[in-house]
Amino acid sequence: MSSINYVPYAQSGLVKNPSIVSINYTNQDFWSMKSRLVDFIRERFGPNGTDLPNTFNDLVESSVAIMLIENWAFLADTLSFKMDQIVNELFIDTVTEVENAFRMARLIGFQPQPPIASSSMWTGTLNAVYSTDVHMPTPVAIDVLVGSTPIIIELFSANSNNEPIFNQDIIIPAGGRINSSIIGLEGRTLVGAFTGSGAISQTLTIPNSPVLYDSIQVEVNGETWSRVDVFTDSNPRKEYRVEFNSTYVGFIIFGNNRAGLIPSAGAAITVTYRVGGGTIGNIVTGYVELQKLGGTLGVSTGIPITFKNYTRGKYGYGGDAIEDVRKKLPLWVKVQNRCVSGSDYKTLVDQFATPYHGQIGKSIALLRNYGCSGNVIDVYILAKDGNNLIKASDELKLDLTNMLNSKKMLTDYVCIKDGIIIYVDVTVDLILDRAYRKFDTELRIEIDQRISNFFSLNNWEYGKILKETDLIKEISDMKQISNFSCIFNSNDQEGTIITTKLNEIIRPGSLSVSLIFS
Repeated sequence: MSSINYVPYAQSGLVKNPSIVSINYTNQDFWSMKSRLVDFIRERFGPNGTDLPNTFNDLVESSVAIMLIENWAFLADTLSFKMDQIVNELFIDTVTEVENAFRMARLIGFQPQPPIASSSMWTGTLNAVYSTDVHMPTPVAIDVLVGSTPIIIELFSANSNNEPIFNQDIIIPAGGRINSSIIGLEGRTLVGAFTGSGAISQTLTIPNSPVLYDSIQVEVNGETWSRVDVFTDSNPRKEYRVEFNSTYVGFIIFGNNRAGLIPSAGAAITVTYRVGGGTIGNIVTGYVELQKLGGTLGVSTGIPITFKNYTRGKYGYGGDAIEDVRKKLPLWVKVQNRCVSGSDYKTLVDQFATPYHGQIGKSIALLRNYGCSGNVIDVYILAKDGNNLIKASDELKLDLTNMLNSKKMLTDYVCIKDGIIIYVDVTVDLILDRAYRKFDTELRIEIDQRISNFFSLNNWEYGKILKETDLIKEISDMKQISNFSCIFNSNDQEGTIITTKLNEIIRPGSLSVSLIFS
């Protein structure tokens, strides 16, 4: 046998650390890096250099050395910026790219709120009475021009909860002339055809967007499958999941034959969905009145039906943006999908939305902490309507109650109540130097924007007091303004402070801004 020479590992011992150079890790911009490198070279290699004196002194701005130093500073500045940018995208409170925010939400199972269609109630009226039912196949597409923007409102028969009944005609019964149980939903109904691949976790991309909240229906070989948030157990059930990206393109995901069934290879998959959303469909009462042709037995020609919206359009929502995700996600994680504390109730209620009855705009949960009512929780709510708050409908309250009953503690008793809006008229007087008179229009736009930001829904909660000093802070950094004053006026209060109760929230009424140039 040949001998093997074993070499022992080096033994650990005391290591003498080299002298540490003072490095500034804060100034990472181009000019700071350039000047620091020039100082470093001059200190080490200049006339009085500490390492190799008088070996390098070519530090004039026009030299090749400065050019190389500037190239290095440019690269270092760019890399430093990109590193900071990448790190910022890893945290929800600093993320700036909406797609990254949605990825973080998907990572922990949080679903940003998809768009919601504006809804309104309509009547269908006949010119005469017929002895048989008059039918109109749905959806009835109504072309509407809002300003200069064309939109589509689809009419469906409505049930007792003012929810659409899909795949059912609008019917005006025999002997009658009017049907007022018709709901109009902004957006379009589309149908996509796909083929099953037999692959595990087959994913279908819906070709049109933005897809409306809770509007997707999937049929496989003519049989309707169920939508679930997660494949709940190890059974190949006929179910699917839905995910969205940041532009609300929808993705339908099937299972793996252990949790969720795989559509067989060659299976005919039909996806019915609706696209639209936003506040553009929030039309006023009576905005549309037109005729469509229906039909009835024994009449070969079309029967004119006049459709008219007798309520205004409400609840339109364009979907959560990055600011909404940044605000909602940390609160959602804290709640853990159950109601125990008052903040749990508030978080879940604030993030509650329905496809046809709107969503919650603001809420507060208060415990009746006295006597036999110690387990009673009063939840005061207001619905969101664009950028405004309105009284919640009975249907929204019922949907909210059902949700809370599935997540609350068994001993809690929840009462849903209407919050109170305190409308405040705001008068602002600003004194500016007369030299700024020529910028009157620009100044008014900026001041109005700042005041609007001050009264933004995200900045207000129940019980918050309105103070003149807080509004002044919003505009005090505008150097053009030399003096200012604010007066507030509500139904029963006037002055520089408006107080509220725990179930009241302040919203702006009329706004008057006066610019005085002196």
